[in-house]
Amino acid sequence: MVDFQHMGDSFHARWLDYFENRRGRELDAPFDAPFAAQAGRAAVASSIARFELGESGDGANLKRLSAETGQETYARAIDLFVAEENQHARWLGLLRERFGGRKLESHWSDGVFVLLRHIGGLRREICVLLTAEVIALTYYRVLSLACKDPVLKAACERILLDERGHVAFHRATLGHEFADVPAPARAVAVLAWRTFVATTAAVVAYDHREVLGLAGVSRAEFTAEVRTRAARLAQAIRYAQPEPLPSAP
Repeated sequence: MVDFQHMGDSFHARWLDYFENRRGRELDAPFDAPFAAQAGRAAVASSIARFELGESGDGANLKRLSAETGQETYARAIDLFVAEENQHARWLGLLRERFGGRKLESHWSDGVFVLLRHIGGLRREICVLLTAEVIALTYYRVLSLACKDPVLKAACERILLDERGHVAFHRATLGHEFADVPAPARAVAVLAWRTFVATTAAVVAYDHREVLGLAGVSRAEFTAEVRTRAARLAQAIRYAQPEPLPSAP
């Protein structure tokens, strides 16, 4: 169980300030720029729709679990994190419409992630969230290369900035938790998480293979990039290395 009492208000307060300072910042993108029809438009729209669905959840379970910690500052930071994810969903919806795609009401990949997040406590929820965020860092980099469109490029760049903050936030939480866990247990936990990330990345790479092809990125390259980033994060979590606050966009 995550030891939020041990972390203290000062730890949560810095992240609450981080999200508070970013709240309401809109996407700076040339939405009035004409869309140039190009190959792969439907594949990009379909891929975006799946990530839009993943970003659009209400976070009810996460909010409930964070409230149960008794740490109001952490619960408030989680509220703002969820709001930022929903903002991403709104931007992705605009992108999807720009590329001529339809909104999804459900998808098997989103259902699996929701199920995994809900079958455990807050620690499991954070680990699954961190997995999605780590994969998103590679996905949005690749997505920006799939089509030459100024709105797509601007949206991916901004979402990437936000996602780096999300990764840092969840990484810091887990790093504090594992600080007092015996070394062998930490090693087992991070190895299990890395295995889960690698497996999930392979599934995502296959599911979005058309976009990867448009970007000139192989499934193996996509998965390798995710695994490399996860290895660095696992190292930081295992040894509770300090995490500086990311720069705001």
